Amino acid sequence: MEEIGQIKFIRRYPVKSMMGEDLNEATIEISGIVGDRIYAFVDDKLKGNSFHWMTARQAPEFLLHKPRFAAHNKAGLPGVVVICPDGREYSVVDKSFEEYLEAKYGYEISMKHSSRGCFDARPISLLSMQTVRQLEKETKLDYLAHERFRANFYADWSNDQPFYEDELLEKTLQIGERVRIRIVKKDSRCVIPTLDPETSVASPVVLETIQKRHKGRTGVYAEVEETGTVRLGDRVVLV
Repeated sequence: MEEIGQIKFIRRYPVKSMMGEDLNEATIEISGIVGDRIYAFVDDKLKGNSFHWMTARQAPEFLLHKPRFAAHNKAGLPGVVVICPDGREYSVVDKSFEEYLEAKYGYEISMKHSSRGCFDARPISLLSMQTVRQLEKETKLDYLAHERFRANFYADWSNDQPFYEDELLEKTLQIGERVRIRIVKKDSRCVIPTLDPETSVASPVVLETIQKRHKGRTGVYAEVEETGTVRLGDRVVLV
């Protein structure tokens, strides 16, 4: 086995398309990081479509809602409280929060809970800091926040090679003492990485650059082969 890097950041997103949180460690199950994207909102007009989620594609300010875990609610579901950009706080499962979002953004929506996560493709996403910095150069932006890309794991490669993760398709990585993930596909990008995670202001050049230079893909998706705990600074080993 060959050590190829380490974990620089771990991020979890309790509510799909809302603000993520940095973790010092994460429990990894077959379904991904425990607590990742366990809540989501469905655009009722899109029900029946393969992609029916209400996300920052429709309302960029969705990114500015800040979820945090609290005690379990009366229904026994993991308690997540969301702090809105205007300072209001709601339990994610409260009907009043759903009504607040409908009134604010003009969509009819429904809340969905899944302990296995509401994912677009696979339960784990990975991106390297080298790739982020390379895209920063290509877009000529002063600063490109890695949080734009909404990955679970951000790796720091030992070879310092941008887009090295693309070379890991169909390969298994061990992270830390036990966790193993298998890289299964590249991540096709939409408008979300164009949005500043702190302001939701768009920089279209980000997606334009990904489309023109990288065939619309940045980062990779993975499936979990062996569960366990991942911690910041854990070694990433090519199995």
